[in-house]
Amino acid sequence: MNYDPRKLCIDKKSALMIIDMQNDFVSDEGVFAIQGFDVARYQALEPTILTMIEKARSVKVPIIFVQMEHTDENDGNGAWKERRKAKNHPNSCRENTWGVDFYGNIRPEKEDIIIKKHRYTAFINTALDPLLQSMGVETLVVTGINTNTCVESTVRDAHHLDYHVIVIEDATTAAFLDAYEPTLLNIKRHFGAVIDAKTWLAYY
Repeated sequence: MNYDPRKLCIDKKSALMIIDMQNDFVSDEGVFAIQGFDVARYQALEPTILTMIEKARSVKVPIIFVQMEHTDENDGNGAWKERRKAKNHPNSCRENTWGVDFYGNIRPEKEDIIIKKHRYTAFINTALDPLLQSMGVETLVVTGINTNTCVESTVRDAHHLDYHVIVIEDATTAAFLDAYEPTLLNIKRHFGAVIDAKTWLAYY
């Protein structure tokens, strides 16, 4: 059977998801840039994602903004916190800071949905799954960062929960480029479909 991304978007109810396009990750003044990461390729996603947001609004596709937010409480005292400390992971997206805010012109409007997450996946300890079910969403169109961590983790969980997934390859990127292509290939093989933004925009 042909796993047709167009049919998954048009014949089923879909939602556009934007993952972690936030100041601490994307801005030149954010924690990731200060720690020495090249954030220019994150910034380069903004025009494509904005075009997709504009199209989604015009055709009434729901938009879900996923926002990483850390506190001492949700950090916990287990493996998540210990590993990040041991690996000197940037202390990003702390609650009530500028760094947690959405980057540039990527801004939710009042009809959009914001999901605050505390791990790589948007499904752990959030209301995302019951919300999608209540909306009748069957297909997630996924953009944002990082391809191999938060995007892939969310995509895997979405597939396990029986959502169709379409990742927009030119609307996502990774801090480590050696992980970008292998992750997209893995998603294409096992968890969903991978297309470019031009293809998705042409569906409408």
